[in-house]
Amino acid sequence: MEEEELKKSKFNTAVSKEVRRAELWKDANNHSRNKQFEKWNEDLDCIWSELCADLKDKFEAKKEELDKIDKEIFKVGMIIDMKRGFNKITTEQLITRTDQYKKLRDKEIFLRRLENELGKGTAYEDEDDDSF
Repeated sequence: MEEEELKKSKFNTAVSKEVRRAELWKDANNHSRNKQFEKWNEDLDCIWSELCADLKDKFEAKKEELDKIDKEIFKVGMIIDMKRGFNKITTEQLITRTDQYKKLRDKEIFLRRLENELGKGTAYEDEDDDSF
């Protein structure tokens, strides 16, 4: 059996991927703050798509974790962005929205931790750094 040859592009897309992911996080933040839960969830799914290619042998385990979170989100009820304004929200809708918010926040935390685990997030460690 021949060993597979690793194919490399002549162009490194790492910077464009970083920029694209930063924009997605910005969108996710804006949508969560504006209570646009459907769009927030879509942003998080796009972030997952950006990160999952780098998982290699951990892909199935991480996908199972994400699928579990998604099932919890949809068990609460279908995500529908509510219009702001003079529409009165029922107690039931308020409870559903609060539960959805908490589950979407869990999904975001999962993805941020995954990003850090892959060395693409905010966690930074410099082995040559002697300070503190």
